[in-house]
Amino acid sequence: MNNGSLTDKAMLARLSITQWSARKTDKRVTAHVHAEYNASADSGRYNKALVSAEALQKVQQIAGAARDEHYKLTLPWRDDGARILPAKAYLDYSKLMRRLRCDFENAAGEFCDLYPSYIQDARARLNGMFNSADYPPIEKIRSKFTWQVSIDPLPVGGDFRVELSDEEARRIREDIDGRTKQALQEGLQDAWKRLHEALGKAVERLSDPKAIFRDSLIGNLRELCDVLPLLNFADNPDLERARRKVETRLAGLDPETLRGNSRSRAKAASDAKQIMNDMAAFMGKAAA
Repeated sequence: MNNGSLTDKAMLARLSITQWSARKTDKRVTAHVHAEYNASADSGRYNKALVSAEALQKVQQIAGAARDEHYKLTLPWRDDGARILPAKAYLDYSKLMRRLRCDFENAAGEFCDLYPSYIQDARARLNGMFNSADYPPIEKIRSKFTWQVSIDPLPVGGDFRVELSDEEARRIREDIDGRTKQALQEGLQDAWKRLHEALGKAVERLSDPKAIFRDSLIGNLRELCDVLPLLNFADNPDLERARRKVETRLAGLDPETLRGNSRSRAKAASDAKQIMNDMAAFMGKAAA
């Protein structure tokens, strides 16, 4: 893997979404429960839901969908919240995130517009547990909903500029390049892992003629075949070869036909297992 050229083919993406939790520990009720059951003070606590689950459902669903898409179109980097975003996936990623951000902000705005009515609803729903002090002013509530996508270049040794001896500076630059190369290799391995795991599930369900499976078993393979060309930032020919096999032999199959035709089902299971075996050398796994 040529580190110098690959740093031009990927970047780092961070997605940060915050929401109002709408939950509050009720110290009075917690103390009452402890006294009622003669329990110690550290045995638990009672958390109130300040608004109904339906009130924040739309906002939460959009945020969840954004995180799912973020992980689908990116690869692991390190434990600092950033993920590898291949340049080939950038346009799809940015377009999708802009749309989801708009949806998120609209849903959050709708919640804030209805916030006074949710407080009134809580008076009846919580009854004796209602406390108006639990509800921040609307300006503070609006500030709880934030969305940020940040894009940064991959770290490269050549960007290191500090007044050190030539030898020390060279050693640090080599260390930066080495860690970047390793992280890129590990990130690409995740693409292999996604395909391998999806095939493993297909083998497991299709090999047993009595096993029930959902349409998503094949749908997930089809989706992977669509996204892997974007994730394969290194243009790895082996990964592309495995993807094409899945696309040709499995992704176009009809789940209902597989359920009703034992011969087609067995053939699909055999093809999935064969592709997994072909991938074994690149996955670091022994052939099944």
